[in-house]
Amino acid sequence: MANEEIDNIEKFEAKETSKKLPRGWLILFIGLIVWGVYYIAAYTPAISGWSQEKAYEESLKK
Repeated sequence: MANEEIDNIEKFEAKETSKKLPRGWLILFIGLIVWGVYYIAAYTPAISGWSQEKAYEESLKK
């Protein structure tokens, strides 16, 4: 019986892979991408110019 169901691959694919991603998962996925871009931009010294050494030197000056 199960073999007959997957013999016709077009019918099998349409039934099993036509499900959409839940909205919450999609929002989480997009949010993580946005957060990742922000994190890289904010904490990569080559992009933002921030470094732990610079922050330490500035704290000693105060």
